[in-house]
Amino acid sequence: MESGFKSAEAYRATALLCRQQAACDPDNSWRLLGEAERWEYLAEQILASRENRAAEGAKPAIETGMPRVAPSQPKTMATPSRALPSKPSRYG
Repeated sequence: MESGFKSAEAYRATALLCRQQAACDPDNSWRLLGEAERWEYLAEQILASRENRAAEGAKPAIETGMPRVAPSQPKTMATPSRALPSKPSRYG
């Protein structure tokens, strides 16, 4: 669990550096401030993910920064009892 906090702290430190650079570089401040927002968002996602896992009682997995998605169930297609009429060919 400690590694999640360390990486979130690293992301926040990167956001702080972006903000400091934006103050020194007004021409690129819009880009740097956008990057800072992105790093803050990623830090929040890591912390929220850790909290969710702790609430579920699951062991921490490797942190990828991507949200966990449950595997989908295979969909079975029902076989129609009669065949549908075919469409006429567009190329004749």
